Amino acid sequence: MNFIYNITVKILSKQEVVPTIYLMRLRAPEIAQNALPGQFIHIKCSKVNYPLLRRPLSIHRIDKEKGEIYILFQVVGESTKLLAQNEVGDDLDIIGPIGNGFNIYPESRKIMIVGGGIGVAPLLALCEESIRQGKEVRVLIGALRKELVVREESFKVLGAKVDVATNDGSYKYKGLVTDLLERIIKEGWLADQIFACGPKLKLKKIVEVSLDAHIACQVSLEERMACGIGACLGCVCKIKTKDKEKDKVKHEYKRVCVDGPIFEGSEVVWDD
Repeated sequence: MNFIYNITVKILSKQEVVPTIYLMRLRAPEIAQNALPGQFIHIKCSKVNYPLLRRPLSIHRIDKEKGEIYILFQVVGESTKLLAQNEVGDDLDIIGPIGNGFNIYPESRKIMIVGGGIGVAPLLALCEESIRQGKEVRVLIGALRKELVVREESFKVLGAKVDVATNDGSYKYKGLVTDLLERIIKEGWLADQIFACGPKLKLKKIVEVSLDAHIACQVSLEERMACGIGACLGCVCKIKTKDKEKDKVKHEYKRVCVDGPIFEGSEVVWDD
């Protein structure tokens, strides 16, 4: 595991990109230099000890040259509400980078990135790195309706082809982002790898689609965390592994914080 820093960082900018979803740019040179797409930081959301627990947030973008990182988060509870009340110039206490990163295979030429709602949070850094490596990248973004589509233009600016699915059909493809993924595969656009983040049921479906198409798939899992550094075992998930001696599948519980948050989709036990 890479070195994890506990540092104070300054908020350089803050923007509400869609209702209740905020983008923050942080001055964090130590983390920017060491972070990988898919890793996260653990943030103390207020100046006092309430709420007691930190909040894990994906690193949305990494700017190594400027020593900056971006986070994208949705206000869904007291912690994120307090975090959103911070202003430009305020300091934040953060720990990171934590966890593993996405594994882009050197031989992969075509990359499919799928994000549902705030699930796009760890995927912009992945898109940027994939394009830096010369991959052809296609991004699918899912949202309930048009005004909740997150960061479409940011992916386009990087050079990715972007498709959007809205549940109510108010913008572009009508239906679930998983339906759009199936349609694109049936039309013959076959990626070498699929990367996804979003609600668990969507991830389960994306993995099923990828397995049917014989495409390797990695997922970023979201779990409630306490310590965030692997000590408390509060964020375990069930993973399939192979017993080499007996040549059969067995199960282990792995920590999403430090063993993940990125897992091979085929290894995750979704129905436990």
